[in-house]
Amino acid sequence: MTARTVPMRHSVKANAKDNIFYFWGVMDVIGVVFYSVGPFRLLESWWDSSGGNLGVIIFMMIAGGVNGLLTGVFYVVYILWPVSLLFSAGFYFTHHRYAVRFALVQEVLRVLTMSCSVTLFPLIVVGLGMSVIPLNLALFVFSEVLKVASLIFILKQPAKNNRVETE
Repeated sequence: MTARTVPMRHSVKANAKDNIFYFWGVMDVIGVVFYSVGPFRLLESWWDSSGGNLGVIIFMMIAGGVNGLLTGVFYVVYILWPVSLLFSAGFYFTHHRYAVRFALVQEVLRVLTMSCSVTLFPLIVVGLGMSVIPLNLALFVFSEVLKVASLIFILKQPAKNNRVETE
């Protein structure tokens, strides 16, 4: 007996826009894991002091004055950050029409929390034990420039069908 092969009529090729969407989606998924689990020594002190007690954060925002308000807003943003990354990853993987706009708004939060878009950078720096301020700042700036440039590239792409089918 001979095996019968069925020729593929159409194959789907990923273009640059698809590759950029998948790359940033994967980076956001890694970010969710990194910021949710993170280094255990950081989480032990962080969750015990502020993250685990939402009532303290709300009290700081209401009665803490300007310093307490800013601190409370920072912690609320930091707590909601993994949720934001989940939405962003979902938008990227589904090629949602608001994915790029959501990511550009999210860049403001990234600057406030100083979290890299290329989530592998902090993992590598922490893993190698090379955590110094100039290196961290350089990688942060590089990662944000890379992300904003790729998002601008996507915005400038024509609004045609973003998948190419060939025979």
